[in-house]
Amino acid sequence: MRMMTALTLVLGWLGATTAFAGDFAERAILGFSPNGAYFAFEEFGIQDGSGFPYANIFVIETATDSWVAGSPIRVRFENDAATVAAARAQAATQAAPLLSSLAIGTAGRVLASNPPTETSANPLAVDFVLYGEAPSASPVYSLALEELPLPAADCPDMGVPFMGFRLTLAASPGGVAVLNHDTRIPGSRRCPLGYGISDVVTYRPPAGDPVAIVLISIFSVGFEGPDRRFLAVATRL
Repeated sequence: MRMMTALTLVLGWLGATTAFAGDFAERAILGFSPNGAYFAFEEFGIQDGSGFPYANIFVIETATDSWVAGSPIRVRFENDAATVAAARAQAATQAAPLLSSLAIGTAGRVLASNPPTETSANPLAVDFVLYGEAPSASPVYSLALEELPLPAADCPDMGVPFMGFRLTLAASPGGVAVLNHDTRIPGSRRCPLGYGISDVVTYRPPAGDPVAIVLISIFSVGFEGPDRRFLAVATRL
């Protein structure tokens, strides 16, 4: 993945061996509510340094692009002999009442994906259409992610700035919408060094416009190297 950003400088500064010791979470799409009002996803992995397995489940209200009360659900086993599968199972059990109350489980459609193992894609720009079987029936949508140097409280001096981001969505034909524009860095991002567009997931409810979720990779300061976590940005198309 080409990351010509602050993250690239940090990876070079730390050296390849240390960089790959970081904790790059995986993600799973849990789905939408039938009306598209809610979306859920999971991130999971092994924490760097400690070796502790973890699983986090996030439930998003798509109209407000905010966490639902009771979310996120976070599980971490402070035992390096425990498994990621066990952490995921416990997180799923804890999240089940909330997911059930919101009827979350309807599958969406992944229109674009850029895993960290891919080296050819541009993580800061993605073009997509809604209908792969009939691309002429859909406008071309273009996502652009711009990193913004911003102050970050209680973060170590890495020799490079910490980053927020601006995310825009353009439709051709059509205008440009600003989906996110940070003016500060939330503490939940854990001293972010850079970002990338991970996935675009859509769902067309029975009534209303299609819902789109942009999953953003957050590359932040970790114990043994940069870590990856995720955040979701919701919009209607």
